[in-house]
Amino acid sequence: MGLLLLSLLMSRLGIAVMISVAPLLFFRIRHSRKSTYLLLVIAFIVNLLVSGFLDGFFSAGKEGLALLIINMYIPLSLSAAGIMWLGTEGRKILGRLFLTLVPALLILGASALFFLSDRALLENIYTGYENAFTAVAGPVLETLLPGVDMALLSFSALMVFAAFLFPVLLCGICASCFIYETAKHSRESGWEEKVIALEYSPDAVWGFIISWALVLLFRFVSAPLLLWIAVWNLALVWTVIYAVEGFSVLFARLRRHSPMLRSMTLLFLVIVLGTLVPGINFVVLIGLPLLGVLESFFDLKKRGGENEDHS
Repeated sequence: MGLLLLSLLMSRLGIAVMISVAPLLFFRIRHSRKSTYLLLVIAFIVNLLVSGFLDGFFSAGKEGLALLIINMYIPLSLSAAGIMWLGTEGRKILGRLFLTLVPALLILGASALFFLSDRALLENIYTGYENAFTAVAGPVLETLLPGVDMALLSFSALMVFAAFLFPVLLCGICASCFIYETAKHSRESGWEEKVIALEYSPDAVWGFIISWALVLLFRFVSAPLLLWIAVWNLALVWTVIYAVEGFSVLFARLRRHSPMLRSMTLLFLVIVLGTLVPGINFVVLIGLPLLGVLESFFDLKKRGGENEDHS
């Protein structure tokens, strides 16, 4: 019950929603996989009911239902990702990371069909978003950029959000699953070495290279908006994936000089520096994926022997 309440509280605290599934995964440490699946489903249903009643979605008709779908997309995607992560235990990490995004893709497709089935509803929702964006950001933007087209800016902001949707989800999934795995293996003396030994197949780097090549291509060749969004999502997903390996490289390098350093401590420092310290956040966002990509070509960890493959 405590884990359920903690997860629900986190889901109501803004950015904390991105790791709200982590406490629920802890249940798996001492209980069966099926029991954890059930807890994840129950947590989502309770969260749905709380949002529906407290935020007034249930009393707002079809438009309220549409807003509830939007509001619950991330919690539902993360809950489904947690189930997928537990269900793929024993598989290589690269495949598991992509599989955790499959439910989010399917949920997005179903949601899109719902909205496209009622164009009037879709227009009302978008108009509400545009008005909210103008009310919140308008006074500041109009001061900085007199005469700015707020309609264009609101549309651009929505497209940027769409382009970052899956990478942001994957960041939450990676953080939640790493916290869970660290707690699960906390009593194992070799856990930190497993973090250091994480690596992908060398051929996987082509996914990163090709996806970013497509992004560059679309700067010179016109493409449908949906394709543009899809390519950006794919490229940034690969970037997050290689940031994971980059974290492993960084941890390996630092641990050579500080043997007592723990991976969870480093993760906390990376999150704090990457989100709260101006300038450093840019270095973290660029540096970790770059380390991961370079590891595909060079042995940056320099561990003095062949790495055991725990991927």
